Amino acid sequence: MIQPGQRSLDGRWVWNGAAWVPAPPSSGGSTAGIVIGLVAGCVGILFLTSILVIVILLTMGNQIANVFSNVVAALGS
Repeated sequence: MIQPGQRSLDGRWVWNGAAWVPAPPSSGGSTAGIVIGLVAGCVGILFLTSILVIVILLTMGNQIANVFSNVVAALGS
């Protein structure tokens, strides 16, 4: 038996004792947690990307410099 105040399975309707009526929007709480999670995720990705770039430049910096100097020499002649 359906009790008054019970929501439908999809959550869009509420039984008022006589009929199904549209349910008021459920309070999902604030979105601050989602925003904080997204910001933290973006900061984490930026941090890991910067670490990766630093490692690549430290290990391959001389080779990259050689490539650019060869290009400059080729364009200069």
